Amino acid sequence: MKTLIITSLIGALFISGCATTPQSRVNENPGLFDSFTAEQKEIILKGEVDLGFTPEMVLMAAGVPDRKAKKRSKNGSSEVWTYYQYTPRSIHGFGNYGSYYSYNSRFGGWYRNGYWGDHVIISREGEREKNLVVEFQRGEIISFEMVQ
Repeated sequence: MKTLIITSLIGALFISGCATTPQSRVNENPGLFDSFTAEQKEIILKGEVDLGFTPEMVLMAAGVPDRKAKKRSKNGSSEVWTYYQYTPRSIHGFGNYGSYYSYNSRFGGWYRNGYWGDHVIISREGEREKNLVVEFQRGEIISFEMVQ
């Protein structure tokens, strides 16, 4: 039992160590964050974006996108960043003594956390769907779609 608790704590530290939040990304570059308006700072700290945001602002608010693509239309060329969220898929296995899901879209989606004897199993699983789509033109957001 003691080994299980220690292994679970190590697994939790692993997940939290790899995770970033808007606040942790702000802490990595406080000088840039200080150059934003009070309204922009508030939006970024909520992990959201707004029209006119630069790529640096979006990176601070939402982290690194899951996908980047180039887009051409009658309005010219643009770049589209897509962020995904993950929904759980039920998994049952023989000998699995317990499991639970934890979720954070900014940290990489759904995680299945469980234990098999004394070993913690942590894996990214589930169906993905778009959570945030941002379109940039000339270095600023011209449109975005955000799932609430």
